[in-house]
Amino acid sequence: MATNRQSFIPLSTISPKFLHSNSTSHTWPFSAIAELIDNAYDPDVHARQIWIDWTRIKGLDCLSFTDNGVGLTRAKLHKMLSFGFSEKKAVRGHIPVGVYGNGFKSGSMRLGKDAIVFTKTRDTMSVGLLSQSYLEAIGAQRVMVPIITFRRDGHNHVEDGASLRAILKHSLFSSEKELFTELRAISATGPTGTRIIIWNLRTSTNGDTEFDFDTDKYDIQIRANFINGRGNSGLIMIPESEYSLRAYCSILYLKPRMQVIVRGQRVKTQLICKSLALIAQDNYRPSFLNKRVRITFGYNTRSKEHYGIMMYHKNRLIKPYVKVSCQSKTERKGVGVIGVIECNFLQPTHNKQDFDDTDKYRKTMHNLSIKLEEYWNEIRYKRKKEDPKGTVAIEDVLKVPDQVWVQCDSCLKWRRLPDGIPALPEKWFCHMNHDPQFRSCLVEEELDDEEEDQKPYPKPFKRQRRNTVRSLSEENEPEKTQTEDLQAELTTSHAQLTLSRQPPDFGQSESNRSLADRSPLPLINLTAISNTLRRAKQRSSSIETQTEVSSISSAPLPGPQQELSSQAHRRPALKEERKSQSDTLVSKAENGMMKGFESHQGPAATEEMCEGDASFRTGEEYSSAVEEIIASPLKNEKRGVLHDEMEEDEEWSLAEAQRWQDEPMELMQKAVEERDACREELEVLREHGAALEAERTQLISRLEMAEAEKLSLSALCDQLKSELSKLAVEKDEQSTLKRLRVNLSRLLMSFIPSLHLETVDYNSDVIDQMLIQVLENIK
Repeated sequence: MATNRQSFIPLSTISPKFLHSNSTSHTWPFSAIAELIDNAYDPDVHARQIWIDWTRIKGLDCLSFTDNGVGLTRAKLHKMLSFGFSEKKAVRGHIPVGVYGNGFKSGSMRLGKDAIVFTKTRDTMSVGLLSQSYLEAIGAQRVMVPIITFRRDGHNHVEDGASLRAILKHSLFSSEKELFTELRAISATGPTGTRIIIWNLRTSTNGDTEFDFDTDKYDIQIRANFINGRGNSGLIMIPESEYSLRAYCSILYLKPRMQVIVRGQRVKTQLICKSLALIAQDNYRPSFLNKRVRITFGYNTRSKEHYGIMMYHKNRLIKPYVKVSCQSKTERKGVGVIGVIECNFLQPTHNKQDFDDTDKYRKTMHNLSIKLEEYWNEIRYKRKKEDPKGTVAIEDVLKVPDQVWVQCDSCLKWRRLPDGIPALPEKWFCHMNHDPQFRSCLVEEELDDEEEDQKPYPKPFKRQRRNTVRSLSEENEPEKTQTEDLQAELTTSHAQLTLSRQPPDFGQSESNRSLADRSPLPLINLTAISNTLRRAKQRSSSIETQTEVSSISSAPLPGPQQELSSQAHRRPALKEERKSQSDTLVSKAENGMMKGFESHQGPAATEEMCEGDASFRTGEEYSSAVEEIIASPLKNEKRGVLHDEMEEDEEWSLAEAQRWQDEPMELMQKAVEERDACREELEVLREHGAALEAERTQLISRLEMAEAEKLSLSALCDQLKSELSKLAVEKDEQSTLKRLRVNLSRLLMSFIPSLHLETVDYNSDVIDQMLIQVLENIK
């Protein structure tokens, strides 16, 4: 009889060595720190502040990260210390950054070998350990994470004993008292939160950590020899955010919603889109995305050497200062220009420091280069019109941000301030706003430029360039028409001459032919033919004159005309050749015509016949010359002007083709913009309705709580009244007892003469005791 055996499928395990190999995806230490900041920023934690600090515990350098979020339950802590668990969802428009469930592991193990997590919710306090040193010490074959939990009701986990012993033995904290000290440190930031301590930081061969804690006591910097081998002098040429954690955190989020405090001092976060000069908003509609993407261009107000594209994804900085193709060329186009774009349609890599190299990414970078170069040309064109004699380049001019925005330290909302505001205080609140409309933390943020105006900025340089290309194309049309008319005239003259110059019949004898009997040759309209030749010569000269004029007009012109007229320098090489050919052909045709005419008027028959034959030959020469003239102007013109136009810049051809596409596309884009505006307005109304509904629900909840509190207070009031009544009764009873004791004291004076009534405390039982003694003596 066969026995049923339960099938067993082995589970996959993770080797402790994976902790290190997984961390190597972060080649830059700040990207690892950003992972820990993201965990506090995401909506499932929703911290308002995070404190990043350096400390020394038992002689070891440590990094600490403390936030005042909602904390982690035991189950969530276990998932955070495990791999691939990510249940983050958007909450009220707050989109989470984390997607892979790997950020804490890769980030913490990149910074150091060991990390301990203290977390506190309203009901529990938990401690978890993720340590390579611990796993090496016990010879573990898979990753193990000791976790202990303390509950307010005292029902702690029985199996936490082994985890507690492991944490006390292999961490920096050797007693429960030290663990509770770190848990109490969370209470200093709020009722709930999380605190992470990382030690055994990565060091160089000489024992120094990669972080510099001494240069700036309010910052954490990367040592110069850890920044791609640069020395101290090289730090001047790279952005400060490459080596300063304070500078990096200031631009980490496109719209900051959380305060970051580095070594006790708050980071002055900035709205990168609002901190630029000469700001312009442009649109990019990818072919693979049925939606417009907003691009903000402007000049860096701090350093012209730090420029490029700031690429964000879900509000988080992925690639800073990316130089596009036009900025990488030797002519240094776009120096000082910064572009800001949120690329939610691209996929970031696991370390969130780059995007996957896909076709979408390459198309995006190509279009960003085109858009940035357009902005750079427009700004230069505008400056040249305003100041034609300006000698200072636009990137060298001192600039200030177009707008001043500040974040409230209480509600963390951003407010726009008017120009001319003096230096702001260290802490700023909404009630300090100059605009009374936004002087309360309860008021929502004002609409930014992206919501106020969806249209791209005007581009007069691009429009003028397009019009210039169009006008040049229209100028070539009359020249082509004149050439075709001249060809028709020469063809007609050639046909007339061919019919008129038929050869004589030399088969008849001389006796049978007399001078009177000979039929005269048909008359040739020599005047018309001569005029035609003259016009051909004038046409040839006109073509050369236009070539000369176009060459002369290639002097410097403002704007795009200078670039277009420079193409005329390609034509002078053919000028002399075409002029010489046209003069030779016209002279040849005139000589042949005149010889034919003179031979036609000869007196003698023999001479006439000979001259007639010569006339016929010269007529053939004339015909050949006319044919050459017919073909020559058109051939020369096609070979010269039209051929040169075909060899003009590819950009001209693209611009001309784009002109025909832009007109319907602009109408279509306008319709799409109106549709998108309606949709966005509807979405805003929906969000406003949802906000009102949420506020209504919240008010109803508050009202219910107030009613419950009212009932509770009413019951308490009744209880107090009852107790007060009891006290009043007791007071009356005490008053009656006191009067009775007074009367007894007077009676007792007859038995005890030495009794002094003024020293007797009638509230005590002294009189009662004396009365009992007197009664016993009487018995």
